[in-house]
Amino acid sequence: MSVRALLAAVVVVTVPIAVNGAEPQTPTRTPDAQAKRTCTVRTELGSRLNRVRTCRTDAEREAAKQEQRRVIDRIQSDKVSFGR
Repeated sequence: MSVRALLAAVVVVTVPIAVNGAEPQTPTRTPDAQAKRTCTVRTELGSRLNRVRTCRTDAEREAAKQEQRRVIDRIQSDKVSFGR
């Protein structure tokens, strides 16, 4: 039984190599993908143990900040005041 498992593992590993060529190809990265990513770790609200790790580039961080600001501005401009 273990011989069959070993043979199956060898086939699974070697077949994609034979189909794609002699060596497996690594995906090429575009300049955007090579941008430096910075990670922040923050504790989850209401928990002392769970932590959330967020990794983003500076451009992604700036876009998220602008989107948050737009949402806040939209919500604040839609407020309805009663009694005045």
